[in-house]
Amino acid sequence: MFHKALWMRNQKLGSPAVWAMYISLFLFLPYSFFGKAQSMLAEKQNPYPDSPENYYLHFSFIGADIVLFLFLVVGLAALLIGNERTTHATDLTFSLPFKRKDIFLSKWMFGVVHIISGLLLNLLLCMLIVKFTILSEVADPSFVLEFMIIVLPFSIAIFSFSLFIGTIAGSIVSQLLLSGIFLLFPIGFLTLILSFLEFHGVSLYNINNLERTDIIKSITLPMSVIDFNYYVDTSPGNQVNYLNRISFVMLIIPLIYTMFSVLIGTYLFGRTKNENNGRLLVFEKGRRFFTFGVVLCFALTFGMIGGGIFGGHQSPSLIGYYLSAAIGGVLAFFMLKRLINLRMQFGK
Repeated sequence: MFHKALWMRNQKLGSPAVWAMYISLFLFLPYSFFGKAQSMLAEKQNPYPDSPENYYLHFSFIGADIVLFLFLVVGLAALLIGNERTTHATDLTFSLPFKRKDIFLSKWMFGVVHIISGLLLNLLLCMLIVKFTILSEVADPSFVLEFMIIVLPFSIAIFSFSLFIGTIAGSIVSQLLLSGIFLLFPIGFLTLILSFLEFHGVSLYNINNLERTDIIKSITLPMSVIDFNYYVDTSPGNQVNYLNRISFVMLIIPLIYTMFSVLIGTYLFGRTKNENNGRLLVFEKGRRFFTFGVVLCFALTFGMIGGGIFGGHQSPSLIGYYLSAAIGGVLAFFMLKRLINLRMQFGK
């Protein structure tokens, strides 16, 4: 699976995203932590002059701080596969004396190695900063380890899934769009279904509460990382709050995502049709199913929006829902009919 030539080629393809990943992690993790420590030290040495007794230390960290890194993980997958399709570089890649299975697995291994090394390096620096600066007076370094246990498998799953999407997408643009849509699809589609049921008088569960459950957050891969929240303060009562933590049992979900993406991605990558490079989708057989899904989602989305606009808060309009849904479905069908055969390509 490891070939030096493939590694060097992947390095050439993905180096912009790799460097951006390392820089973003450094800026939003250790550099940010050190800045908070310096700010906290300055405040401690110069407390509020009018009421110094009201001064207390506090520290917070949220997973959303590294959301740029998650975008770059998707971008790395798009550069490794989608960019080759758009520029027709797959002709060169597939002409190399390697099996397609090895080519795909080398791309996956390349991304995983950089994701793991980038996260481990910067999170270990964060632990040292928390341990040996003023942050140690208010924060427990173990929260960094807890975040590490969450962010590592979910980041790998996001990259693996985005790489799998690249095996069915025909260009870098469609890979980025489809990756973003399907990564957020579980929580988005659930919201649309619950909205449809509520417009028809069936309220199975409060949407906001359901979206916050561990299972829904874990299935929607980015949410588990983004929702991580650690907050400490030294005000009277000395409260320490871990907010929106997921159960470690839910870590099996990113493992399933990763296994599925690697296995199915390897299978599909070996059957890629280069003649469809640059188009929305590589495989023609799945276009009808894809079209049906897009039209359905557009119809449900337009219906949810239109039903609320044409009706009141307490009495949504069912007629407005179906009228808006029909408009959304028709627009999606004709838009997709033009886009699905549109070829986006550069370099050849």
